[in-house]
Amino acid sequence: MSNQDPTEESQKSQATKPATLALCHQVIDGLTVEIKALNQQLLAHEEALALLQEKLKLNSRNSSKPPSSDGPGGPNRAARRASARKRGAQKGHPGAYRELLPEAEVDAVHECPPPDRCECGANVRVRGKALRHQVFDVPEVKARVDEYRLYSGVCAGCTKVHQGVLPRGVPRGQMGPRALSIVGYLGTHCHLTQGKIRHVMAQLLGVDFSIGAVSQAHGKVSQALATPVAQAVHAMASAPVVHVDETRYPREGTGGSWTWGLVTPMVATFSTLPSRARYVFENLMGPKPEAIVVSDRYGVYDSMDVNKRQVCWAHLLRDFIRISERSGTAGRIGQRLLGLGYVMFRWRERGCKNYEPLQRRLRVALERGVAQTECSRTANTCANLLRLWPALWTFIHRPEVQPTNNAAEQALRGIVLKRKISGPTRSRRGEEFIARGFSVLESCRRQGRNMLDFLHQSITAWIDQTPGPSLAPSG
Repeated sequence: MSNQDPTEESQKSQATKPATLALCHQVIDGLTVEIKALNQQLLAHEEALALLQEKLKLNSRNSSKPPSSDGPGGPNRAARRASARKRGAQKGHPGAYRELLPEAEVDAVHECPPPDRCECGANVRVRGKALRHQVFDVPEVKARVDEYRLYSGVCAGCTKVHQGVLPRGVPRGQMGPRALSIVGYLGTHCHLTQGKIRHVMAQLLGVDFSIGAVSQAHGKVSQALATPVAQAVHAMASAPVVHVDETRYPREGTGGSWTWGLVTPMVATFSTLPSRARYVFENLMGPKPEAIVVSDRYGVYDSMDVNKRQVCWAHLLRDFIRISERSGTAGRIGQRLLGLGYVMFRWRERGCKNYEPLQRRLRVALERGVAQTECSRTANTCANLLRLWPALWTFIHRPEVQPTNNAAEQALRGIVLKRKISGPTRSRRGEEFIARGFSVLESCRRQGRNMLDFLHQSITAWIDQTPGPSLAPSG
């Protein structure tokens, strides 16, 4: 409790009051300016808070975040059901059974007659044809070890020393072409770490190589695939449509690298580079690519002519969902945009040829989004889509163009799984193995080719220094 005299408090209060009307107006004007500044700060803080709250709500449905980042509280994609029917074959399903191999392809036939006598004491006679039952099994696998003894000799005339050489197809290392192919296959298609590859080789083939030897084998596989992957990259230059996407693939001890994927219906090539800047994209595709590029709205693609682009509508749906989750006018505009996006996919599925009514409605909704002043983020997104307007509809007049970038995202999925399982790479050699190995994996899958056979042929040709198989599609 203050012991100060009330009279002194009153005198101090009167001393702080303006003495004249003009001074009162000055104080009011100053307070008005201060209130306006505080209001602006409050609005800025509210917008920042709304942005942070929105970031907390980001997931794979309303952003480019992968489903694995949704966490335990997110929807279980594995548990999604397309219908309420019981799992498995439905009642009345005829069933599917493996056809028996012809007798000529069976390795061994074992006759299993009935017993000679019945329990009653009478003889049992064989009748009819035998019920054929085939069992498929894998024999014990053991690596074959060949020893090559290289002798040296001296010429009796000039004393020149001659050294024996390895036969064609024999590498200087301890892993042969088939073993190298298996190491490459396990490291890409099966997403195994080097430690697990070592374990599989030891358990299944009976050869126990060190992890360092497995790492060196990855480098040899990468060298063997350099030429066919370069041929695939060259073939992609003439493709009419290319899907482009990138994903982070860090290298241990560095700021991180990015794996870029260029995908066509028959070929997919990957490159692990230290950046995802615009110059990297221009180096991959050229400053003015002839192909139609299908991608998301990432800023590095803005250097392209909008008439040579197709913006991914799957990403647009996520953007519309994020806008629809906002409050006020922005949320209502987002709901409108989301509904129009679903209409586009429904019309596309039905084979619609005239999209003009949908285009008019979408443009009106985007212009409303730009005009509203409640949410600057919504206005910026809508303005960006209006700038990219031609790139939203390239698929209408180019039937070979898809409205989504699913091809590139699906192709990169294997590399993402490899990154999650094996972790970061440790050298440029590891990055090249990932990029070239998955280029072969995805390209062989698209062309219906056996990857293991392709690896074996490529490695054998690399050892012999002869032309190997091409990854470029024929015709």
